[in-house]
Amino acid sequence: MNRSQLKIGAASLLPAVATMLFIQACGGGGDAVAQSTGEPIEGVWEAAVTQRDCTTNAALANFRGAHVFHRGGTLTDTNAAPTASRGPGFGTWSRTGSDTYVTKFRFNRYLADGTFAGTQIVNRTVTLSADGNSVAGVSQTLLLDPAGATVGQGCASDASTRFH
Repeated sequence: MNRSQLKIGAASLLPAVATMLFIQACGGGGDAVAQSTGEPIEGVWEAAVTQRDCTTNAALANFRGAHVFHRGGTLTDTNAAPTASRGPGFGTWSRTGSDTYVTKFRFNRYLADGTFAGTQIVNRTVTLSADGNSVAGVSQTLLLDPAGATVGQGCASDASTRFH
């Protein structure tokens, strides 16, 4: 093997070594210690959502959704809308009482032809059940156009269950 081949071989090992060191630093080794107990809301939740008229509270439409409450206060969201019309949601959550939490997340919206239609911002308050396996939530949303101007609003309620 010549020097050039040795250099290429050593360089190709660098990403693998860096990944291994990163995993070890994050506690991914065989002797990893379990993290302390986090917030009761942390985990994956499946939601049955009802869009509502903000004035009368009348039900307008239903859809399914999912939220992941990550340790440390971040949130990932998605729903049953076609992926061509709605991107994933990303946001934050925080505890506001013994069994209540608030979330704020946003996602991009798209027209049927794939054109960017703007964003939607969701502010949601949830109440965790005593057994920690369900939440009831209410949401208020803002629809923003591509320039960031408010073009609409919405309201919703949801019943979510923990995914085991």
